[in-house]
Amino acid sequence: MTPEEHPGPAARDVAGTLVAALPRIRELHGRTVVVVAGHHVLADEGLRHAFCGDIGFLRYSGVRAVLVHDGGPHLPAWLDGDPAALRTHVAGHVQRGLVGSLNEHTTLAVGLTGEDGRTLEVGGGGDVRVDPGVLRVFLDSGRIPVVSSIAYGQDGGIRHLAAAPAAAALAEALDAALVLPAEDAQAGPPSAAFVDMAVPHAVLRHLHRLR
Repeated sequence: MTPEEHPGPAARDVAGTLVAALPRIRELHGRTVVVVAGHHVLADEGLRHAFCGDIGFLRYSGVRAVLVHDGGPHLPAWLDGDPAALRTHVAGHVQRGLVGSLNEHTTLAVGLTGEDGRTLEVGGGGDVRVDPGVLRVFLDSGRIPVVSSIAYGQDGGIRHLAAAPAAAALAEALDAALVLPAEDAQAGPPSAAFVDMAVPHAVLRHLHRLR
């Protein structure tokens, strides 16, 4: 081996980390995980890039990932009273940015809203109902569904949901693990895992138990 071919310390560290992760990769292979893209991810390009890299790694290591996002950190309050503008902002501007970032890593992300196939439906009492059929189709074809937390309303309109309860409902319907941003610790179910989305690669570090 020539001097140029000798791996440096950084390369050895990366190789060691990958080898150490193999048992966890086997454990997670084939599992479904619902992850909320928190406000930190949606607002910061560097954090979004790291987050999408995590999701790409999970996908290529055999994890069936579903992402859920809300309207982002700069959602104007008046949009809740304008369904067309709300849909355009959340499912257009915010979602397309996230899908585009993911597809820099995987080319497998596909966007939809809770309206599509009535994946998410809000009843008269505010209860959230889930039909995971469309998500299963995408997951079974190897795609990464990116779900805007806009739900179909029983009154025929649309409802904008917070990402955490939308993701919790989807995770329950899919029998999936649930990863939420740390700031949702009070709103999420006890079974959820909470990670600090302000830390790069927090999702991958948590799921693969890396330090």
